[in-house]
Amino acid sequence: MKINIGLVTRNSEIADDLKSNIPEFELSIYKNIESLSRDSCSLFIIDYEEMGSSDSTQFYLSRLRKKILDIPVLLVLRVNTVPELDSTWFFNDFILYPFRKGEVKARLSRILTGVPEDNEEISIGNLKINTKEYVVYMNEEKLDLTYKEFELLRLFLENRGVVFSRKDVLSRIWGMEYIGGTRTVDVHIRRLRSKIGDDFNSIIETVRNVGYKCRE
Repeated sequence: MKINIGLVTRNSEIADDLKSNIPEFELSIYKNIESLSRDSCSLFIIDYEEMGSSDSTQFYLSRLRKKILDIPVLLVLRVNTVPELDSTWFFNDFILYPFRKGEVKARLSRILTGVPEDNEEISIGNLKINTKEYVVYMNEEKLDLTYKEFELLRLFLENRGVVFSRKDVLSRIWGMEYIGGTRTVDVHIRRLRSKIGDDFNSIIETVRNVGYKCRE
């Protein structure tokens, strides 16, 4: 069974070149972030020119990361855009276009072999969560969390550094059908803060006028 790679570009030449360079992979082509489907792709290749100006790239990649969460990203750059590259952006590697023979396959293989398997335990500082048993420990003491509180904490810990707006959190934890307001996110954050205690602020950071993120 072929590994499926998602490609975000409107450049037909890049799409054709990738198809010829990596025939052993299945290629799904998307024209924008909104149309992405993370369920079927093991990695995404993003054409840098789809991001607009360099000033908007961080915002674009942050939106992308919220959409695909932990799936790896390979950026496609041109020689003249290399100086704009910033190591703080959410990507795993980059490649120059036009592609050199064998390089695309080599970079994809390097990224894919480096993707860790799903980990049952996630930890940060003195906080540990077990995603299989649905339990959370703080300083080796078990915390009594509701299902929503657990999923909220898990979302942040699995996506460290990614800023989630309140609407993002509602969509992922409560679902699109939820008709309540975004205030419920703040309520659950306060409950988590009271249960985790003084260490909470060293784990979950409030991003003013935006939402929340887990510290890296």
